[in-house]
Formats: sequence, C-alpha cells, structure tokens
Amino acid sequence: MLGSSFQQEVLKRLSLICPVYCVGGAVRDAELGIPNKDVDAVAALPPEEIFNLLTHWGYTPHLLGAKLQTISLFQESDRLDLVSFPGELERDALRRDFTINAIYQDVNTGEIEDPFQGLSDLRNRYLRTCGNPSERFEEDPLRVLRMIRFAVKYGLSIENETWQSAVIFVPQLSEVSKERVTEELGKILVLENIAQSLSLLDRIGFFQLYIPELFRLKGLAQNRFYTKDVWDHTLKVVQYSPEQITLRLAALFHDLGRWQTVGREKGHYFPHDKESARLSREIFSRFRWSMVLPGGAHGEQEVEYLVRHHSLGSRTFRKELRGEADWRKVSFKARCFAWKIGWNGQFFDPLRVENLLKLWLADLQGGRQVYWDNFERYTRIQSEVRAASLWITERIKTLDWKVFTQFVQEKGLRGKSYGRFKEQVRRVLIRCPEYCLNDTTFLEAEYQTYLLRDAQRLGQL
Repeated sequence: MLGSSFQQEVLKRLSLICPVYCVGGAVRDAELGIPNKDVDAVAALPPEEIFNLLTHWGYTPHLLGAKLQTISLFQESDRLDLVSFPGELERDALRRDFTINAIYQDVNTGEIEDPFQGLSDLRNRYLRTCGNPSERFEEDPLRVLRMIRFAVKYGLSIENETWQSAVIFVPQLSEVSKERVTEELGKILVLENIAQSLSLLDRIGFFQLYIPELFRLKGLAQNRFYTKDVWDHTLKVVQYSPEQITLRLAALFHDLGRWQTVGREKGHYFPHDKESARLSREIFSRFRWSMVLPGGAHGEQEVEYLVRHHSLGSRTFRKELRGEADWRKVSFKARCFAWKIGWNGQFFDPLRVENLLKLWLADLQGGRQVYWDNFERYTRIQSEVRAASLWITERIKTLDWKVFTQFVQEKGLRGKSYGRFKEQVRRVLIRCPEYCLNDTTFLEAEYQTYLLRDAQRLGQL
C-alpha cells in the first residue's frame, strides 16, 4: 500500500466505509520507483462527509479549493489530499490532466484501475491528456506548463494533438493567478534537464508572450570571446548552474541587458550588468517569485544582486586570467573581492560569495573561450576566493570591539560618524590580517585617515 503509516491509517479507515483509491503522483512515481511523500486519493463520499469523519476520528482536516473541494491532512512532512468522486473512475479521470496521472490503485486490494491506459503511456514514455486536449487545457490553462514539466522530468514525448492544443492555450495563462504560474515555473526551473525545459517554453511561445526580454536574445550575436549567440549562451549557463532556484533565475536573467547595450557596429557590449538587473526587477513584478525563492522578497533581491555583479569576477581578475598578474598578491585581492560581495552592511554572507562564484563559473562554461584557455588559472582564483570567504567568516567571529568602543568614545564619535569609522576599520582588518583591533596605534592611524577622508568628503580640503 502506498504512503506512510499515517497516510495508510487514514485511507484504511475510510476504505472500511466506502471505495477509496490512490491516484496521481504517488501511483505514477511508484511505478517508476521514485519516492513520493504526498499521496492523493479519491473516496466515494461527499466532501462534507469525508471532512466530518476525519474530524470525528481526531484528525485536523483542511478544506481547500472552491471548485474541486480537496480535503488535506498533514503530519510532519507527509501530506494526504482527498477528493470525492462520483463512483465511476472514468468520470473522475476526465477531471484530471494527463493519462499518467489518472492511474488508480485500490487501497484494499492494491489492484490497478487504468481507464485511459496511463500505465502503457508511462512505460512507453508518452504524454497525452485524458480525453479531448482542448477541453483539458480550457479547464485549466496551467496544464500547459505542467505538460512541459512532466515531459522533461520523466523523459516523455508529447502527443502531437496534445502539443498543438497546448500552443493554442498559452495566451490563456494570463488568466491564471500569478501565484500558480510562478509555482509551476519554479518547479520547471530546478529540473535537471533545464535546457530542454527552456527550449520547450520557447517553442510553445511562452517567452514571446510573457518574458519578451528573453525571447529577443535569440540570434543576438556576441563578440569573439564567445562561441554562441546570447540565447544559446543563456541556455548553457542555466544548464551549468546548480539545481537551485536562486542560481537558475540569476543565470536565466544574467544577460537580459545585452539587447539594449550592444554596440552593433563593433559587436561589443557596453556594461550590461545593471541593465540586466533592472530588467530582472521588471520581470519580478509580473510573477510572484518571492513565493518560491528562499527568503521571500529578499530572495528576489539576491537574484538581482547576482545578476548585477555576475561579471565582477572576470573584471576583477582579468590580469590573473590572462597570466599577467603577480600571483603573490592574489590572496589579498581575493579577500577584497570576497568582502565586497559577502558584506551586506550588517553581516558577512558566505553563501552569497559561493553563489556568485557558481554563477561566474556557469557563465564561463556556457560559451566563453577564455574559460577553456585559462582553466587552471580560473580554478586557482576560485580556490583563493573560497579560502578568503572562509577566513573572513572566522575573522569576524574573533573581532572584539571593546578597545575600539573606548577609543571612539574618547574621540567623541557618534551616530553616522561612528558608523563610517567602524566600517573603515573593519574593512582594513579584513584586508590586512596583520592588524589588530586592540592596537591603539593602529586605531589612531586609521582615525587620522578617517579625518582626512571626512574633510575631503565635506569639501574642506
């Protein structure tokens, strides 16, 4: 029997009263040998009776959905969704999207009921709707995106009639809530074969209608340092990115600004990073990416930050990549780079440093000849930056500001002046390990530097 002990217990109790079948993802994934903690089931009782029974048995059911009422139960990481069915499985199956999701398993006997031959389709790696494709997509246009996700995730070929109907209903996605569309896109973007996912979204017309900033990158030539046009390069960068939504989105949006900033006569690009970040913000407003990103709205800011700074590594270490720099100075440079990226004004974030390194690597792997020409130099730089990030993390933990606090009190620094001086001292301590926060001689020297800079800032010199 499918499910955890909790899910099985609930289903068994219901099955003593009426026919109960598991259906959907749990049955499909069991056939493929894939674990699935969520179980969907249908029971031949009205929704209110199911709800009342579960409540009477001491469970805490939640009634979700206005159109097709779903009764959900949760226990730790397990979820059980129950809906009522009219007693005929074929009628219930017509409410579902694809045949691979309309395979039923009797809770008591374990026997399979398969009204639309979904098992055969699954074994033959074939994706088609239950019944008339146009009717299924009209019922819920979001099924267009689900079609792409299932096809890519399970390696399925899409039936021609299903595909043609899906193309027709792409415009109707605008009628679906931003939340539902974003949730489905979030699942698509973390698939292993993301390049195929993006290609299907492009072929079906999704980008042209909803993210034209991506669509217009097709055929946009790059300079001699790249081996692909901007669109193909973007596909490769996303493919080389880890299966994490933050990095996948940053990779997808990192070159959006190239279309506006290209110098067409010479094939060069003026700095496109800021423009790419601005366009990313515009795209965020059309969806609800904060739902699927770690940190919510802060997650959107992190994506924008990565997009804005994705070229910083190549610019900072240009001479090192070319073999023109003194490698004895790389450790210092790596500390400065890691600090600039990881310090957000409140705390040092090593994850941001790591994410930028991964995006930088994916960008180079995605078609920049300099990566393959300077592979050893590049990996050495990344190692230095990672070591610097780790060192900074530990260094910050050991800083004791007691002597500093006493020093600034004696100098009469308060408010913003105190904050600016502290930030200056912290930056020097990170860049130069030989300095000590308890050394008043060091603090006095930094204070004199601060006074000079403050006077210059105020125009007194």
